[in-house]
Amino acid sequence: MVLFSLVATIGLLAGGKVWVSYLRVDTEQSVTQLKKEKVLLEQDVQNLELELASMMRPDTLRRLARELGMSAPTAMQVVKP
Repeated sequence: MVLFSLVATIGLLAGGKVWVSYLRVDTEQSVTQLKKEKVLLEQDVQNLELELASMMRPDTLRRLARELGMSAPTAMQVVKP
């Protein structure tokens, strides 16, 4: 009876160790994948910031306004504070 309890306890401990090792490896893989995704997202943010800076240039805004059929306001359309 004592031997059976000892063997069962050792089996449970060994199984627990295997399970913890599996969880550690799985967690490390998840962290590695998340780090890769973070790098890609940071690159996306950088690209979008560059695109925004390009779109906000005065010459780009003027060109886009002309393409949309917009024109400079007349003196009557300007409201002065």
